[in-house]
Amino acid sequence: MEAQAATSCRATEDPHAGGQAGIEKRRAGFSGKWLEGVVKNKHRVIVALWLGASLLPLLPVHAQDLFTKAQGFENEQRWSEAFSTYSEILKHDPTNALAHYRLGAVREKLGATDDALRSYQEALRLNPGLSEARQALEGYYVNRGVTLRRNNQSAEAIQAFQQALSLNPSSAGAHFELGQEFERRGQADDAIKEYQETLSLDPNQSAAHARLAAVYANQGQHERAVPEFQEVLRLNPQDPAAYHGLGVSYSALGQRDQAIASLQQAIRFYLIAGQRDKAEPAYELQKKLQAEKAPPPATRKK
Repeated sequence: MEAQAATSCRATEDPHAGGQAGIEKRRAGFSGKWLEGVVKNKHRVIVALWLGASLLPLLPVHAQDLFTKAQGFENEQRWSEAFSTYSEILKHDPTNALAHYRLGAVREKLGATDDALRSYQEALRLNPGLSEARQALEGYYVNRGVTLRRNNQSAEAIQAFQQALSLNPSSAGAHFELGQEFERRGQADDAIKEYQETLSLDPNQSAAHARLAAVYANQGQHERAVPEFQEVLRLNPQDPAAYHGLGVSYSALGQRDQAIASLQQAIRFYLIAGQRDKAEPAYELQKKLQAEKAPPPATRKK
């Protein structure tokens, strides 16, 4: 009985069996697990901070430094480095319209015109008032129109020029190119309208005066062609084609002396330019007019 009581007493004497050694062992186990958790959490915090830092927007000073660096690469024509630097800016700040525009310009230099178009479009979407992006898009469509014209894709060329004008209605260059395409298609009235619009925006564009004069002359409107040829000569006093066209129009208007004088100048400047083949028609017309001007030979009285 005493032995059973002693056994029962020891069983209920300490609920944490194992005494002090057990307590120390459990403490060590708890501390180890706690330390392991701290280390794991620390690693998680470091990774989270690293990921967060890579996604944070650039500080203004840092962004400006990258812009300066990228523009330096552009000035040195180091297009690949410029491309990478602008891409780095956009990785941190995807809504930076100016960076999209500059990236488009670099892509165009690298020959990636379709990618450049998308960059310009994105820049304009983010900032519709960014005139540089608008002008770049306009230039893209004008160049595309010229390429399509060379490939005899007239309808597509007209669409490209009109797209350029939708971006910048005040583009003298786009109006001029559209006028040339209408002229090629025989749409004289449309061509005249575009050339006139070109000259209202840029009165000193010699090529537009020359084309307008040619369309007027081909339409038999020589009285309107004359002042346009004169404007070409005001801007380019040694233009043989303008002197030639002026001579033809003067001749059509019956102004023989002015026609002969203009044709003489045309012949002179054609020869100076080494264009003998173009001088010949002017010379033939001059000779014809001089023959008409000469008095008929006197008849002998019998």
